[in-house]
Amino acid sequence: MITNFSGESMSKNMLINAVHSEESRVAIVGNGILEELGIETAAAERHKGNIYKAVVVRVEPSLQVAFVDYGEKKNGFLPFREIHRSYYKKDVNKEHPRIQDVIERGLEVLVQVVREEHEQKGAYLTTLLSIPGRYLVIMPGSDSGGVSRKIEDEDQRKEYKKMLKELNPAEGIGLIFRTAGLGMTKPVLSQELKFLIKVWEQILQRGTEQKAPSLIYRESDLVSRTIRDYFSSDIQELLIDHLDVYKKTLEFFETVMPRYKNRVKFYQGSKPIFSKYNLEDQIENIYERKVNLKSGGSIVIEPTESMVTIDVNSGKSMHAKGVEQTAFHTNMEAAEEIARQLRLRDLGGLIVIDFIDMANKKNQQEVVKKLKDSLKYDKAKTNVSSISRFGLLEISRQRIHAPVDEGTYVVCSHCEGKGRVRSRESQALIILRKIQMRIAGGGVAAVEGELSADLADFLLNRKREDLMKMEKKHGVKITLVGKPELLHSQYHLEFVSRQEDSHEAQVNVDQRPQGDMSGEPRVPVKRKHNLSRGSRKFEVKPQSN
Repeated sequence: MITNFSGESMSKNMLINAVHSEESRVAIVGNGILEELGIETAAAERHKGNIYKAVVVRVEPSLQVAFVDYGEKKNGFLPFREIHRSYYKKDVNKEHPRIQDVIERGLEVLVQVVREEHEQKGAYLTTLLSIPGRYLVIMPGSDSGGVSRKIEDEDQRKEYKKMLKELNPAEGIGLIFRTAGLGMTKPVLSQELKFLIKVWEQILQRGTEQKAPSLIYRESDLVSRTIRDYFSSDIQELLIDHLDVYKKTLEFFETVMPRYKNRVKFYQGSKPIFSKYNLEDQIENIYERKVNLKSGGSIVIEPTESMVTIDVNSGKSMHAKGVEQTAFHTNMEAAEEIARQLRLRDLGGLIVIDFIDMANKKNQQEVVKKLKDSLKYDKAKTNVSSISRFGLLEISRQRIHAPVDEGTYVVCSHCEGKGRVRSRESQALIILRKIQMRIAGGGVAAVEGELSADLADFLLNRKREDLMKMEKKHGVKITLVGKPELLHSQYHLEFVSRQEDSHEAQVNVDQRPQGDMSGEPRVPVKRKHNLSRGSRKFEVKPQSN
């Protein structure tokens, strides 16, 4: 049993939901509250921790980085500081060399993915490799090492530093002692070290045999990683709802952690395992912008391209008398919840929190302390600023995994992730203006358009008179076709030239059809006209009296 930051006794369980091959989920629950969540889908392949044999395709002196082909769609990003000296050219004698002095295009390297691709950014890579075990992490090519920063007791740190030296790893192998190793004997640590070195030798052999680019070493799956990195003596039960995963996990415990094997149990309840522990609603809340606080206040989380912003609101909070006390108590509650949400959503990079204004400096310091205490057991590295005179606090947080919604959500095909689409009227007027602009230049005999049904309906009813005037003025026939399969703002226009068999096609550049990943604006192209049959055609004709 452990205590949470409020001083309450807390019992923890680890739940593994693996009954569906398309998605695996792992949760850690403390007193009914979701504390950690991992989701891995078959469709979203994970690369973090994998080791690849790669080749340098470009060296960029201005950025002091290299771009590396490691076998994925986007080239990886390899900063100069992440290049091991063993890859340097032999004739480099400069005291402070630059990337263009030490490597060149075509160099083959072993790289590890530190951070996944994210939106337009390629994966962040390193040649400073590390292979994690349950109790130790080995760092091939390094003589450094140490004890996890999470272990704060100086006597313990000295004891385990001494034990690391006594393990006597091979030359050029650095060691890190993990918190899970507390209480482990030297023979247990030595056994794991031998296993990790064997894994490294296999990586070296594959790196010699395989051609670049290729995958050399694959990091463990979600279940294995979570047990390795998160299981501790605080967890009273590990419940698994899939028999094969249960057997595999039990075998792991019997080999590595026999003292805890009785905590591993096969869940056979009638309710789904996450429903049994009332987690489904808590998981759905992770995807919401707004998170309600018990006091009646709330926090609003807004990830953007450059940062994550979090706004704290008092709402209907009636926790205390007076504006200052209400702000203080709401901010204290928000600080703890923000730390939890950062873990659950795995939000990284720069995070800016707009706390409710407090005039009392002591209250501000208490809120910062509460936030730091709540982040204390976050496995990601965090750096917390003080509250500025504008009521803002900044956090720099390491991104351990891709944000939880990346594997379970897709970009909206209607708005392309903006969260809004143009109104029917605005989009219809864009089309109308494009038709008007093109035919005003002359040489157009006809306009043939395919557009969504609601846009066609608006143009052919509300803007029929405008279209008829254009037809009459320029001697052009305008035919619009409503296509139910087209999204709200998608359209396609073809301008038929007065020259025989000459057509010009124009597709809106604002909403490219799904599957077009070129990232380049579309330009008008010449092609033979071929409208799909079977759709209803609308022609602009004078209305009968």
